[in-house]
Amino acid sequence: MIAPLASSERDVPGAPAWARRWLIAAGIYNLSWGLLVIAWPHLFFDALGIARLNYPAIWQCVGMIVGVYRIGYLLAANDPRTHWPIVLVGLLGKLFGPLGFVAALLRGTFPPLFGLTILTNDLIWWIPFVMILWDAARHRRGDQQPDTAMRMHYFKESRINAPPQVVFRFHEDPEALRKLIPPWEKMEVAESAGSLLPGSKVVLHGHLGLLPIRWVAVHTEYDPPHLFADRQETGPFAWWYHRHRFLDDGEGGTILRDEVEYQAPLGLIGSWLGGWLIRRKLERMFAFRHDSTRRLIESGEWGASRVRATISRGIENRDA
Repeated sequence: MIAPLASSERDVPGAPAWARRWLIAAGIYNLSWGLLVIAWPHLFFDALGIARLNYPAIWQCVGMIVGVYRIGYLLAANDPRTHWPIVLVGLLGKLFGPLGFVAALLRGTFPPLFGLTILTNDLIWWIPFVMILWDAARHRRGDQQPDTAMRMHYFKESRINAPPQVVFRFHEDPEALRKLIPPWEKMEVAESAGSLLPGSKVVLHGHLGLLPIRWVAVHTEYDPPHLFADRQETGPFAWWYHRHRFLDDGEGGTILRDEVEYQAPLGLIGSWLGGWLIRRKLERMFAFRHDSTRRLIESGEWGASRVRATISRGIENRDA
C-alpha cells in the first residue's frame, strides 16, 4: 500500500498543495469506483435500466484497471512535478475514454445513459490534471514567473474621510483582513503573522467550487502610511502582486487605491476561458472591501472595536 501524505498541509518544496490534493482525491475515487465495480458489476446497469452485460467479468476487469490507477495517483501526489508522466498517462486515459464513448454512441453500441460514467470518471479531472502538467512544465523550464506580457492589471480607487495614517492603521489591525473578506467568498484566514512587515505571511483556506484552495501571500513592501504590498507565494493564480496605496487628498481624507497585477492559471487557455470571470470577481470583491473600509472607519465602528479589544487585553493581562 502506498500511503498518501502524512499531512495535507505538508509542503514538498515548490509543489503546490492543491495539485497533491487533487491527486489524492483521484486515487481515492479510482479505488472506490474499482471496488464497487468488482463487487457489484451489475449495479450501474440496473440503476440506469440498461441491459446487463453477458460477461460481467469483463466489466470487473475494467474496475481492476481503474483501481490500479489509484497507486499511480497516490505516488504522484507525493511530488506532482517529479511524477508528471503518471499524471499525463492518467489524462490521456481520461481523454481517450470519452472519445471512444462518442464513437460507440454514434455506432449505436452504447446507450446514451452510459455516458454518465464519463462525467465523474473523466470530465471533472481534465482541468486539474492539465493544471498539474502545466505547473510541472513551468517548473522544468525554470520559469517560476509567468511571461509579463500575459499579466493583467486591475485597480480600484475610493475616498475615505480619514487621513492616511488612520486608514493605514486600520489595515495593520490583525482583524482587518477578516472583516474585508466578502461573505460570499468561501475563504477564511487560517494563519496570520499579524504584521505587514516584509517577509510576514498570511494563509487563507477556502474553496473555488469543488476545488480546495490554500492561498499563501507574503508581504514584500512596507512604507507607512503610504504603501504596503503582498505577493502570492502559492495559490490559484499563476501570478498575483497587490499594492495597497494610501494617498493624501489634501482635504483631510485618503484616496485608497488597490493595484493588482495578476495572471490566470493555464496561460492563454486560462485567460480566454476565465479572464472575464476573474475580472468580475475582482470588481465585486474590491467594491465590498472599499465599502467596508469606508463604513468601519467613518462610522467609528473600527475605533470603538479597537478600544474594546485594548480593554479586554488589559483585563486578561491583569488576571494573568
